[in-house]
Amino acid sequence: MIKGLCLSASAAIVMATSLCAQSTRISEDRDAFSFSLNGTSVRIERSGPACPPACLQPMLAAPGVSTIGELEILDFLDLFVSAGQGLLVDARLPDAYGAETIPGAVNVPAATLRPGNQYRDDLLNALGVRNGDFSGAYDLVIFDGGADAPDAAEAVRDLVGAGYPATKLKYYRGGLTAWTTAGLSTVRSQ
Repeated sequence: MIKGLCLSASAAIVMATSLCAQSTRISEDRDAFSFSLNGTSVRIERSGPACPPACLQPMLAAPGVSTIGELEILDFLDLFVSAGQGLLVDARLPDAYGAETIPGAVNVPAATLRPGNQYRDDLLNALGVRNGDFSGAYDLVIFDGGADAPDAAEAVRDLVGAGYPATKLKYYRGGLTAWTTAGLSTVRSQ
């Protein structure tokens, strides 16, 4: 019986290993991508975390919202955050934010911005929205873990859906992965 269990466990490990080695979806609506190059069929697949939830996100999170890079974040920190007119928002869960984030970022998990959250109006108030008036709302740059994390794009769409002006929102699609790949400083947060 023990021998049978060992074989079953071995079989499970082999099955799990082969499952891990399989490709995953590129995005929610695309398994892989094929095209022709000089008469040769070329196929692009993706390996890595399972999609969903770790699907590649589009460069455009919502109409009218600009997607920015690292240099624009530095300018935003200098011009808006330092002046108290903007917030760099880490849309990941608190544990991830606490482990490592971009200096100057505040944590507003994407889930807190969803329409069904009973505290969303309080959160919008903290972002400078007064009784549905967005004229005093902070300018925001929103990021998450990286190009295959849905949190920032969802947060942007939920804010736009709540009436937040697209002109006051920026989307950093590269997220913490692109930031650290560029060799830029990070901090641990409490």
